[in-house]
Amino acid sequence: MKYFSIDYRSPPSGMGQIIDTEKPEKIGDQYNFILIDYGSDPHEDISYVMTKYFYSVQAAQEGWAGPIMTDIFQYLRDSGVTHVHDGELAYEEEGADDDGYFTLDRWIEIMSSYL
Repeated sequence: MKYFSIDYRSPPSGMGQIIDTEKPEKIGDQYNFILIDYGSDPHEDISYVMTKYFYSVQAAQEGWAGPIMTDIFQYLRDSGVTHVHDGELAYEEEGADDDGYFTLDRWIEIMSSYL
């Protein structure tokens, strides 16, 4: 399964990671995940094999990804993501399984309601 795992920790952890369970967790010292991040200070996180950075001064000023969420949705689709793990949202919204996974379409539907 390829899923997007939301990361609610403080920066520099980014917004989350795309994880493919069919691939090894690490390659050398790096996590074999794609880090998703946004804001007005593009950077690479060497802990991951790749960082996809969504540049947005507005998102940085507002302190949330709202202004670039449609771009993130499309990137997740284009990357073949099928599910989103959002343990916190699973307590607030219907549609997650017992482990906190939403289908990508359901998660996009929920997140779009906040835009």
